[in-house]
Amino acid sequence: MSSASDPSPAAASAAASAAASAAASAAASAASNPESQATAEQKQSAEALSEVQEYLDVNQQRRRVLPRAVLVGVSAGCVAVLFRLLLAEADALRNALIGWSRQAPAIGWLAAMLFSAAGAGVSVLLLQQFAPETRGSGIPHLKGVLSRLREMCWRRVLPVKLIGGVLALGSGLALGREGPTVQMGGAIGDAIARGLKAAPRERLTLTAAGAGAGLAAAFNAPLSGVIFVLEEMQRDFRPIVFGAAFISAVVADIVSRLVSGQGPVFAAPAYAMAPLSSLPAFVVLGVAAGILGVAFNRSLLKMGDWVGRWPRRRKLAMRITAMVAPEASHSLSMLRHGCQAEGD
Repeated sequence: MSSASDPSPAAASAAASAAASAAASAAASAASNPESQATAEQKQSAEALSEVQEYLDVNQQRRRVLPRAVLVGVSAGCVAVLFRLLLAEADALRNALIGWSRQAPAIGWLAAMLFSAAGAGVSVLLLQQFAPETRGSGIPHLKGVLSRLREMCWRRVLPVKLIGGVLALGSGLALGREGPTVQMGGAIGDAIARGLKAAPRERLTLTAAGAGAGLAAAFNAPLSGVIFVLEEMQRDFRPIVFGAAFISAVVADIVSRLVSGQGPVFAAPAYAMAPLSSLPAFVVLGVAAGILGVAFNRSLLKMGDWVGRWPRRRKLAMRITAMVAPEASHSLSMLRHGCQAEGD
């Protein structure tokens, strides 16, 4: 005995008849309107061709950019190694001068001070006269280039950053080589892209890849270079950007390790594992460090704005400061220019 929910033969026959009628109606409509059917087929064909063309374009772009990324990595690694070697020689010269000054205390202190003042003064002079965009770390300018807000003139950025960085750091100023190496790597990427007549978008990709390669070669840290490009510089996670940044960073790291060795740049000693009971103390430490970091960054930017509002007499004041305390003079100059670039 069939249940009440089972369809009756009459209902099934009616449903089949309705479906057949709908199909016949659709066929008749298509037969009566061949232009609509042809338009649908053309639309499907155009979509298929568009997908195929997009696939071919991506493959062609990959074939162009990735080999160039290898060249960018080799070049950025060589420049980073050269920068590191020149800084080592400058440090050795400064230490030798300090050792000699101890043997002649009457005038030795003056020689050491003049050495630092000369290095800082020439560095600032190069920056102001030839490449103002190299002020500060150079990273704000590079971010402006990748955002299409600034122009990259690698012919003046590369030599001024290299020579000025060696003079500033070699004279004993408390600066780091991360920013200069990143900007020089970006300039190398731009130079190679322009030399090979790359498209504007590909040129930005190679510029960002060069920046990551510079960071990777500076600290023997290829993964840091890749993450730096993706999260900080370009903020673009397209496969072509990731591939170019990864290849350039790895190649630059290999070049750096071939010259400087396999050891890490910052060697940390082995410490005993902290007990679980100390985790709350680490939470407090992290919160305190975050608060101090925000306060430091904001005070640094405000100080830069304050220095930027000085009258024209600030040049005379900075020259006097350079004779008395060259490190303070160079730091103020970098602070003023770098913070203005951040504000831009």
